[in-house]
Amino acid sequence: MQKHTPYDTGKVKIGLIYTPPPPQTTPESDWIQCILLGERQGMSEDALACIQSLVFIATIIIGIILLEGYTNA
Repeated sequence: MQKHTPYDTGKVKIGLIYTPPPPQTTPESDWIQCILLGERQGMSEDALACIQSLVFIATIIIGIILLEGYTNA
């Protein structure tokens, strides 16, 4: 990174502690950074919990339907 020389007015140095903003990130750079940092990709924790709850409820309903067929025989 290039260091900027402050503008010296004789009494005040303008821009002495200025640091330029970092470059904008792109989706590709965010993806690469997540991989390098070992962060999980994919669904959020809330979405994963919702899907797990739906699978659990569906399993209970299917189990009740199957067991109900055996008790009526």
